[in-house]
Amino acid sequence: MRIRVRAIRSGIVAVAATAALVGGGSAAFAGGLPEEDAAPTATVVEDDEDDTAPANPASDAESMPVDDPAQAPIEARNFQSDIRGAAIGFQSRRWHDEQYSQVLFTGCWAGGSGAPASNSHIDLRWDRSLQPDKSWGQKKYSNCFKGDGKTSNGQWNDLAKGKHFFQIAKINGSDYAPYVRMRVKKVYVDTTKAD
Repeated sequence: MRIRVRAIRSGIVAVAATAALVGGGSAAFAGGLPEEDAAPTATVVEDDEDDTAPANPASDAESMPVDDPAQAPIEARNFQSDIRGAAIGFQSRRWHDEQYSQVLFTGCWAGGSGAPASNSHIDLRWDRSLQPDKSWGQKKYSNCFKGDGKTSNGQWNDLAKGKHFFQIAKINGSDYAPYVRMRVKKVYVDTTKAD
């Protein structure tokens, strides 16, 4: 009898673990979705900047997790990571920065309800203690959705000194799509403007 009960318990634990890994819901994102009144108020920056602008990210950049905003800010000048299962409102880990930031996404995909997405708006934000975060504006990323090797390049200038992060503000032009999840094969953050 004990052996049978243990086998049943092991089976239940295995099914629960598989469901958490495969369909993981909100457990996959740090911080979850923002509250209704906490939505970014910044306007979208729709300039002539080509999101396919060339970039030469350092191949030796430190690989850091991008999905845990609760961790201490990244001290590295440049870092790379990836994104898996992110929803609108997803916030990256913080990094120290001033003057300039470049965020590159390579190999983007988003879907979950309807046809796969073809773009995303990324909002660079200044994390200010005991004050609302400040948005530096949004960039529309579309080239990275055209294939695994395609890169979108967003650049922000004249930033204040402090902790910064990016947030997925929209997917396919919508700021509300509760069943859509986004993944990015490679995320690269450059704060040096040396390339």
